[in-house]
Amino acid sequence: MATGMKEKWIQLALRLAEATAPTSTDRYHKVGCAILRQEGSVCGIGFNGQPPGVDLTDDEALHRDFRRRLTTHAESNALAFCKPGEPYLLAVTLPPCDRCLVDAVRYGVKIIVCRPSPEPDTHPVPHELAKRLKVEIRVIERD
Repeated sequence: MATGMKEKWIQLALRLAEATAPTSTDRYHKVGCAILRQEGSVCGIGFNGQPPGVDLTDDEALHRDFRRRLTTHAESNALAFCKPGEPYLLAVTLPPCDRCLVDAVRYGVKIIVCRPSPEPDTHPVPHELAKRLKVEIRVIERD
């Protein structure tokens, strides 16, 4: 069990992240994120997608590199609802990228939980970076 965070809150955060993921505007990767304060209250939720008012054409959506350049990650969208020092646990439906991991730590996140990646070569779990940043990261399999 994660230090300072009850297992029931960790599971709640993962369920919130999974419930949020279908809201994503990305046609190919639906990612959700939920952030909790240390006592378990919700600090922010978010999903990945293009900024408001930016719609991709069918041709643009097919080009992964182009699409990814215009996509805001779920973690970034969820952190936008939080004040620095407020977040404690970040739950996300895919392993966080390096940038999102750094941003989460900058906001004060102590624990990150995620589901395993269906594409581990594309979305690896950044264990070494998490260790360097002194943040706990756990991969929790789906039931």
